[in-house]
Amino acid sequence: NMCRLGVASMHSEHQWTKRKDRYPVIVDAVVHRLDGSKIPATLTDFSDDGCCIKADNDFRIGERLRIAIPRMGHVRAQVRWALPDSAGAKFVVETDF
Repeated sequence: NMCRLGVASMHSEHQWTKRKDRYPVIVDAVVHRLDGSKIPATLTDFSDDGCCIKADNDFRIGERLRIAIPRMGHVRAQVRWALPDSAGAKFVVETDF
């Protein structure tokens, strides 16, 4: 499962740092792209910083998204890694968008 890889640590600025705790959830959501298209998706492996997006769609590294999550509203995110059926997204604040 690609979304689970690298959970323990990641390389950042020439040193290994622990990632935030991740929660193994499965949440249905809708991803809104900047071009106005909407993609049904499943979100997994939540942390305070981001999540894994599973969808039948290709995302681009660096792409900015708005994710509609039931009972949470909309969050903004940026794609950090991407594969044909999934992507890792980092949550960003409005001023970063």
